[in-house]
Amino acid sequence: MSAVEPQEVGLPAPIDTARSMADHDGPPSPEPILNISDLSIAYRSGAGDVRAVRHVDLALHRGEVVGLAGESGCGKSTLAYGSIRLLRPPAVITGGSVTYHGRRVGPQGVDVLAANPEQLRKLRWREIAIVFQSAMNSLNPVLRVRDQMLDALGAHLELTREQRHDRIVELIEMVGIPRARLNSYPHELSGGMRQRVMIAMALAAEPEVVIMDEPTTALDVVVQREILAEIFELKDRLGFSVLFITHDLSLLLEIADRVVIMYAGLLVESGAREQIHTRSLHPYTRGLLTSFPRLRGPRRKLSGIPGSPPDLRGSLIGCPFIPRCRFSTDACGTVDMALTPVEPDHVSACPFVTAERLDQTPAAAAAITAVRAGAGDGPVALEAVDLTKRYRLGRHVGVDAVRGVSLALRRGTITALVGESGSGKTTMARLLAGQEQRSGGEILLDGEAIDPAARRGFRAYKGAVQMVFQDPFASLNPLHTVRYHLERALSLHGRRTGRGPGQAELDALLEQVRLSPPEQYRDAYPHELSGGQRQRVSIARALAASPRVLLADEPVSMLDVSIRLEMLDLIEELRARLDLAVLYITHDIASARYFADEILVMHDGEIVERGPAEQVTQAPSHDYTRLLIASAPDPDAFGRQLRVRREDRAMT
Repeated sequence: MSAVEPQEVGLPAPIDTARSMADHDGPPSPEPILNISDLSIAYRSGAGDVRAVRHVDLALHRGEVVGLAGESGCGKSTLAYGSIRLLRPPAVITGGSVTYHGRRVGPQGVDVLAANPEQLRKLRWREIAIVFQSAMNSLNPVLRVRDQMLDALGAHLELTREQRHDRIVELIEMVGIPRARLNSYPHELSGGMRQRVMIAMALAAEPEVVIMDEPTTALDVVVQREILAEIFELKDRLGFSVLFITHDLSLLLEIADRVVIMYAGLLVESGAREQIHTRSLHPYTRGLLTSFPRLRGPRRKLSGIPGSPPDLRGSLIGCPFIPRCRFSTDACGTVDMALTPVEPDHVSACPFVTAERLDQTPAAAAAITAVRAGAGDGPVALEAVDLTKRYRLGRHVGVDAVRGVSLALRRGTITALVGESGSGKTTMARLLAGQEQRSGGEILLDGEAIDPAARRGFRAYKGAVQMVFQDPFASLNPLHTVRYHLERALSLHGRRTGRGPGQAELDALLEQVRLSPPEQYRDAYPHELSGGQRQRVSIARALAASPRVLLADEPVSMLDVSIRLEMLDLIEELRARLDLAVLYITHDIASARYFADEILVMHDGEIVERGPAEQVTQAPSHDYTRLLIASAPDPDAFGRQLRVRREDRAMT
């Protein structure tokens, strides 16, 4: 196929942006409002083109919510940004077409790939808007919210100054933010409020299509639920279509009308929400479905997806999922990856695997016992007694981040500390790790009172209590190799552990966290590793101290859903093998149920409920615990709540 360079192709008819969505009369058009056909996109590089999107067809109809799911690097965002030509070099569209059929454009629609810069300016935001993943990075930190919203309106709509001011007040209140917050800077808003501002700005010009790229990934489950409910109430009221991009298939099964699965730049399965939920046929889709823990039903050992996506610069003949697929045969190496019908409106790119074979996998029947053998019986390694932390905001103003918290971490036991952002979870971990000075209470290591933040004995305490941080991209120095990070940790704790910084010890650490063969990783820099591999290196660095306690602060929240499962299983394996006491800090109560022996629920600086994981999640006694459970992604519960809420609104 010949390359299609956007700047070299012809120009369509001008876009008429004067008419409003409300001015459209007559029945809706049966053709898609956004039609992507045979689209291919590559990233130019000296080592060869990375073919990030390959011959993709996708149609978004009026009023429809299409969910686009897949792991990082599968091509989701590249496809979405390419469809409105937001990609910069070295990305290039090498083939295909994108047509937009909005009510405010001519009957022939708009050929997006052929539009000139002026036509693109009118198309973007006015017709097709986008909500980006990181609101903090998308908003200008030195401008007030008011000024940023006024700028957006001025760029796309011909309104008087008074009309623009009235419109931003209407928009900010529409997304549930008081109008007084228009005078705030982005850093003065919570993560949820910042994302609401981005949604308000995206809807400012009444677009017919809204692309949402991981809009709730960085938010805790309670805020995520609130924002999703608002998004779909606004959709019902304003009538726009949504292309919702996420790596979390469980979330899409709640909110989408149709779900599309991408892998290695290809569409591998597409169907209605119920079809993907209950009758998925591609092994990759089934792997995604078995990668997220559930809050309801029996606890089951989840299989996830082993391995990593392929290098898209190499030979791409046959099925790219072969190295990770337990059903692969020789025939898969030459199969045509064309989508074939399975049932009405349901297509799959795998012609060999049947539902019966997928359902007979051993992983589907493996159950987790309610309590692990020996869990809760080990000696107490680290204990907090009536721990408090107060931050002073001024001479007479303070905030109590931790208020009278007591907990005991036992050897061989995983304790989960669960709560939303701002509940005090991370502050508690930092107190236990000696990174914050406590305001009151005691910390006991092996029954002896100790001050972790004191200089005397600090290294010995750090050797016994190690921390794994949330962000694997920031916790490793990008200027140094894996060898440097691990050898330095071995040297710092060598006198106590008796382990030197030799290659044998280094290789043993790498193999302990399943990074093998070690020679492949020893001299790699952090940027050469995936997020999951970086987090494994962080865990290996913690293990170099031979700790008795591991504090894991949201260790999987920034990883793909399939990699999260591997990481949790790795920590569980290390807990059993090394008899570690593990504190798992998370906002995801479903993963806490899957992974932990005991759950402590934290709210407003206090522990409001504690008990065995199964008891807390299946028979919660506190209202806040019930709120966390109701807010967690669950295709069978929260999706129904959303639909009921939308139906109730439509009736009023």
